[in-house]
Amino acid sequence: MQRSISLLLLVFTAGVVKGQNIYSALQLNEETAYKGKRPKQIAETRTFFGQEGQKIEKSVKVFDAAGMLLTEERFDENGKRTARLTLKNDTVNRRCLERSFERWGSTGNAKETTIYSYDASHFLIRVTDQDANGATMLISKITNDEKGHPVALSLEDGQGTPIGRETATYFYDRNSVVTAVLDGDDHKVSTDTMKISIKDARLHPAEGSAYNEQGDATKWARGANDLYEAEYVYDASGNCIDEVIYKVEVKGAAKPKKKKEKRVERQYTY
Repeated sequence: MQRSISLLLLVFTAGVVKGQNIYSALQLNEETAYKGKRPKQIAETRTFFGQEGQKIEKSVKVFDAAGMLLTEERFDENGKRTARLTLKNDTVNRRCLERSFERWGSTGNAKETTIYSYDASHFLIRVTDQDANGATMLISKITNDEKGHPVALSLEDGQGTPIGRETATYFYDRNSVVTAVLDGDDHKVSTDTMKISIKDARLHPAEGSAYNEQGDATKWARGANDLYEAEYVYDASGNCIDEVIYKVEVKGAAKPKKKKEKRVERQYTY
């Protein structure tokens, strides 16, 4: 998705794309892991269906007493751990203060830490990315509007050298924001349009999209030609335990054909 990499494409550190952007700043503290009763743990199995067969990924998410994500461990289909995410939270104001991400692979392991700083109104104003040794690699400085949403983000390297900027214009009547990425010379690199809040997306559905009573998307489009549908099963506590996503293939006047793309099965511990 362009929205998740726009400003990040301006930076390459040791072959890894790093940094912050307005979309990730908007979504940082929006809690979307569950919709019903607060769980202590969620075990997920994700199955991807492709021409070369199935690919399975697993994860275990653990939540603190306030219902905020505390750790997430990821595993391959053989149960081998591939990554671990650890968070430090301000549970009173429901803000993430720090994230550490560790990866294990064939070439060894790597660790990155991101520190989030807030002002007196609990608005995100600074993001600091550090390597495994604690050295600062990137700094994101954020300016917010009166609602606490970022309207400008400037990216610097660890020495404070400017790399690029991103700006945002909000259309609150339709839950939409338009972003523009600028390089170090203030030349526009790209623009994008996205939802301000994922949780409120059903209140302002895009053309051709639909949502169920729980607020989960049942129909949507990606681009001009890719159509998708989804089916959900919920437990007695209101949380989704089975999610199946289909790509809808339409050829001429023939009846649309649904092709299964992904299934997510979840087990909750309350």
